[in-house]
Amino acid sequence: MANLSRRAFFTRLGAAPQVVAPVRPPWTTETRVEEKCTGCFECVKACPESILFSADNRPYIKTGVGECTFCEECAKACPEEDLFDLTVAPWRLTAEIQQEACLLDKGVSCQACTDSCDPRALRFDMRVAPTGKIHLDAEQCNGCGACLVSCPVDALTFNDQSRESLANA
Repeated sequence: MANLSRRAFFTRLGAAPQVVAPVRPPWTTETRVEEKCTGCFECVKACPESILFSADNRPYIKTGVGECTFCEECAKACPEEDLFDLTVAPWRLTAEIQQEACLLDKGVSCQACTDSCDPRALRFDMRVAPTGKIHLDAEQCNGCGACLVSCPVDALTFNDQSRESLANA
């Protein structure tokens, strides 16, 4: 039997932490960051929302601390050519609802995520008894992360169509 600390025992019985690829800034890709980023941190310094951080000299979005307003300041501040491409969609991230974790699934009325969703990708459906249900229109979701910040129980994650769900990091 493995020797587990108390914390490990009570945290999913010592389950190994899930390794998830970082969420890179909008308008760039993992490949471009690996090939072209010099780790100057200009994009991190330029982010007015303070959601960009750096690890291993590479920028990443820390999910759950704020929302991306797509102001383009990170891309404008970057001195590297072709690291950011403002001619394409910022990213392919969308929100994903973990229904079993949502307060509505437990009979508690909550609409925090829908209230914070400007593109109205999250909609509250009162027809589902007893407290309603949140529905996601992935086509409307821009992946800004406002809903992740507002959810009191972390029932929302990011989903990248090319990767598995990205838990609040």
